[in-house]
Amino acid sequence: MRKGIRVYNLYPKLVGSMEKWITHFDRIKKMNFDWIYVNPINAPGFSGSDYAIKDYYGYHPLFVTGEYNFDKIEEEKPLGNELLKKVCTEANNHGLNVMFDLVINHTAVDSHLTKDHPNWYLKNEDGSIKNPGTLDGTNYITWGDLAQIDNENSLDKDNLWEYWLDMTLFYCGLGVRGFRCDAAYHVPTSLWKFLIQNVKNRYPDTIFLAETLGDQCTPKILAEVADSGFDYVMSSFKWWDLKSDWFLKDYSTWAGKYPSLSFPENHDTIRYSTEINGNKNMAINKYALCAYFSSSIATTIGYEYGFKRKIDVVQTNPTWWEEPSYDISEDIAKINEIKSKYDVLLEDNMINLVNFNNNNIVGFTKYNLGGTEKVLVISNGNQYNSEVAKINGIYGLMGGSNVIDISHGYRMDNVPDNLEYNLNPGEVKLFYLKK
Repeated sequence: MRKGIRVYNLYPKLVGSMEKWITHFDRIKKMNFDWIYVNPINAPGFSGSDYAIKDYYGYHPLFVTGEYNFDKIEEEKPLGNELLKKVCTEANNHGLNVMFDLVINHTAVDSHLTKDHPNWYLKNEDGSIKNPGTLDGTNYITWGDLAQIDNENSLDKDNLWEYWLDMTLFYCGLGVRGFRCDAAYHVPTSLWKFLIQNVKNRYPDTIFLAETLGDQCTPKILAEVADSGFDYVMSSFKWWDLKSDWFLKDYSTWAGKYPSLSFPENHDTIRYSTEINGNKNMAINKYALCAYFSSSIATTIGYEYGFKRKIDVVQTNPTWWEEPSYDISEDIAKINEIKSKYDVLLEDNMINLVNFNNNNIVGFTKYNLGGTEKVLVISNGNQYNSEVAKINGIYGLMGGSNVIDISHGYRMDNVPDNLEYNLNPGEVKLFYLKK
């Protein structure tokens, strides 16, 4: 089973040209990330949405020239390829790998593929190409800028699948070594098996991350997707309060089988700084909990600075860059460094909640898969006041007396069996034992 990864989502529209992406690599590496994930950078359809791809081999002009001239997409393809190759090379020189967004469940409705290969698409009763959509409560919302691919039953399925494979291999050839697979549970597992196996035959170091979020992705479906060859799945840990049972009920069905990735925010969510009213301590708290729970961690550019403006897949642009509300880069760097050193923090396994008889304090214990390491995580969810955490018999809880404090902030020189510790607002303590 793969060890966890630490992913920085460099949202490309917020930064601009690929040359400008490179200027962020030094600070990303200093925060001890090992992967850079970029959302779709291909030429979009009429809506301008990142996820409405019109040309899978063309680039959004912003990323090539820094401008919005869509008239030269075809002639700028060679330059775009060279720039992406440069991005991957520079990332590798910084000890980073590049992850691409793989969107193969739909295309832009005005993609040339709708005319060149109409048999690749789902059709309405009248023969027109179907637009995908989703339920919003009791209302069904149709995405009119998208065309639904028929990966399952297309009459030209062999050529369709070869198209996806050729495209994925093309970007591997430019240096991309990871793929975040959009709406992975809407794509047939047979296609994922075909795609992942063939890509790894050519590029064995390539990783695949499945987007497995939302009510439609049940634990059963998640397992089916993961078993089709994915290296990582996405976790809904962000929305869990470490108290209610809904998350553990799902997580218990696959914990220890599939490495998962947690995040405090992503491009679809509101900014976490907005949720916590700009409280720096709680931003650190959330990042630490995500990092210590799942084998892998990811966050979106600007999290370290407390950005408040939600990413918009159509409207976001470099002028949306914000003045920092705070800077927790050093805290993220320390948390990522700790995470990288211990197997128990690089693996997924079932956890056990610890009751502190205090609504503001939550905690859990977790073993590594080999049973040789164990951590105890304690968090103060009170963003304004300190709280006292008490454990009578921490050695018994941890299974040994050689418990050490490996927290990213203040560390206790000695951990007593009867622990009584004053947690600062938002503070997270991390205790470790190696058998």
